Amino acid sequence: MSALARHLAAWLAGRSARERLLLLGAVGLTAALSVVLTGRAMLEDLAVRRARVAAHDRELREVRRLAAVLERSTPSADTGAEASLLARLETAAGEVVGRERIASMTPEPDASADEERVSLQVRGATLPDTVRLLHALATASPPVAVTGLTLRKHPDDATRFDATLEVAQAR
Repeated sequence: MSALARHLAAWLAGRSARERLLLLGAVGLTAALSVVLTGRAMLEDLAVRRARVAAHDRELREVRRLAAVLERSTPSADTGAEASLLARLETAAGEVVGRERIASMTPEPDASADEERVSLQVRGATLPDTVRLLHALATASPPVAVTGLTLRKHPDDATRFDATLEVAQAR
């Protein structure tokens, strides 16, 4: 038996039966209260986590719903000439270089009434990706005319380019 245990046993032996009973009750009450409060804290934490999971589920359902709406609104390849140049360009660029690399797509305001023009900026594309995009535009039905191309090499990665394509299509 350790010195602390001996000291505690001697201290308890010096107490009356009534004091020992009160001390035993206090220890029991403290233990029961600790268990109840710990259980309550665990249940509250579980409730918070369930609410967080439910919120993530709602967000996921919303993202899936929006993805379905986007999928329905994206023009398919069989629409061909009926699709606007902007939609055709977005579809081709999204398939070849990925939507995350498309920096901007800007319709040109000074285009004539019989021609539609769009400027497409792609960030961080590789040279093969850029060539595949040009090929996809040239082989589209009807073909999309690329009227201008500017490539700027990334200063930190020589294999990546920022490309600006200017394309036109007759209306």
